[in-house]
Amino acid sequence: MNGMDFHFDPEISAFLDEVRASGSLPHALIIESPDEKKADDLAVCLAMTAVCTGSEKPCGVCKSCQNALHKSHPDVAYPSLRQQKKQYDVEQMRELIKDAYILPNDGAAKVYIFEKADERMSPLVQNTFLKLFEEPPQNVLFILECQTAQAMLPTILSRFTVIRIRGTRELPPEALGAAREAALGLLDSREYPLLKALNALCDKDTAPLVLTALKGILRDALALLSGAEALGDKDTARQLAGRLTRKKLLDMMELCDSADLKIKQNVNSALLATWACGEFRRIIWQR
Repeated sequence: MNGMDFHFDPEISAFLDEVRASGSLPHALIIESPDEKKADDLAVCLAMTAVCTGSEKPCGVCKSCQNALHKSHPDVAYPSLRQQKKQYDVEQMRELIKDAYILPNDGAAKVYIFEKADERMSPLVQNTFLKLFEEPPQNVLFILECQTAQAMLPTILSRFTVIRIRGTRELPPEALGAAREAALGLLDSREYPLLKALNALCDKDTAPLVLTALKGILRDALALLSGAEALGDKDTARQLAGRLTRKKLLDMMELCDSADLKIKQNVNSALLATWACGEFRRIIWQR
């Protein structure tokens, strides 16, 4: 694609070819992928297509394409979370809705890309977002990146075109095993099995991989609750789905992200395991 360093699966490449041939994009897209990097690459490519000023879109060489590629285009927005919040708030969504009706700054289209939308958009925020589609603005593209599209409300799914990127992130067996033990520890009434399993976080090299694997199991449980299929450890995910609510699963996924951030901040590993155990227990006990 004109020297751009994107590598898409045949199905995705065929979709992009169809977009180029038709000269139009759906105005609302969900990209579902277990690999956040692949989802982001596709979102960037679609944004370039929307703002490109060349004859073949995306040309990859015009100023608009280059700015979109480097995430510096004034009409391509990546809404961020406010004040260290874990989800978007309703007021933020209302402001975004107003902004969507303002004409583009530097081109013929505006693009809004929501990363981790299945985690960051609560049902209330999604319902607020729906109001935007009662009278959708022209030349505006909305892209939601999700690892589990079925976690979104059915009313959202009915209004979006879902693009699925197949494949899973390869993780070492040790990380997968430790994550499974931690997931089973969540279901144990005793605290020791969970704390013992979370001792895997004491190794700073493997801890991020364990957290990624655990988050994957939690995400699969969430998918099962939403009527979708589990991609990884189906048996463990099924046990979690039978005992934990959607909210608790989402809270635990956010906790995995918080733990990963603490690792990057060089928090004491032993204290991290104890803290994570306590936070998981707090989520389990909450009503």
